[in-house]
Amino acid sequence: MRQILTTTARLLSALLVVLIPLNAFAQENTFAQEDSVIARSINLTEVVVLADGMTFEEYLLKQVLANAKPLKERTQTLSYGVTCHLEKDIDLTKFPHRRTITFAARLAGYGPIIDALREHKYFSITMAENVLFNKGKITTSNVRMVEMKQQLTEKQIKSFLKHDGMMSSNVYDKFYKKVREKVKELQKKHKKKEETGMKYSGSYTVGDRTFYIVELDNMTVHIADECWQISRISYHEGQNDMRYEFKEVMPGLFLLSHGTARLYLDKAKWPKGFISMQIDYAYQ
Repeated sequence: MRQILTTTARLLSALLVVLIPLNAFAQENTFAQEDSVIARSINLTEVVVLADGMTFEEYLLKQVLANAKPLKERTQTLSYGVTCHLEKDIDLTKFPHRRTITFAARLAGYGPIIDALREHKYFSITMAENVLFNKGKITTSNVRMVEMKQQLTEKQIKSFLKHDGMMSSNVYDKFYKKVREKVKELQKKHKKKEETGMKYSGSYTVGDRTFYIVELDNMTVHIADECWQISRISYHEGQNDMRYEFKEVMPGLFLLSHGTARLYLDKAKWPKGFISMQIDYAYQ
């Protein structure tokens, strides 16, 4: 039964994964020669000298992880609204072991959700709620269904609104944990003298703040200078791609503001189609 529940959890996780397009920025330096009105753009190679043979990308990641603190240590109170749009276009009546997975889902309390996803090949809903983060604890209010592109039963609607954990979870700590785990994974590869795919890709400036871009194999991280906060992060697996943007809500604190994901089920025996999600945060 534990194996069945694990399979169900993986399926439900797959149904709730996210992604968005990420734009890269290039920086140009313009200067004027003496009193001439003619300006030229040049590209300068960044040169950084570090001790003990440390690369610049290693230095940047070291700063991020050294300065990473739990959200409850950075701020006591946060109030924000979350909107989540979930969409799929895939026939889930034809996936393998559907009876076993459906039975396990019902035992776990996800029966109405699985029923709704199976009944509608094309499925689209938008949910929203208000969230209060206070001294490390999260409480929600005004959980609501904003829009439905198909008709759902009251039981199905209540189930979606009840299982809203991803909307009210502490995603700030989870992203830093994900980066830390990725760095450890690549460090092990480096010790084995395997290719890590870790490299520094450049920088750009927004206002008076500089952002550095570091690639970690299939993950790309944008890092804000001085505060060493993550400002953007994206990662891909096959044709699945997830991208997130962070906003400086208060000085030196970047919180998730927008994220999207699009997941394709590439297994041979699984039906063709996609599942996508978009999530937005509005801070007060």
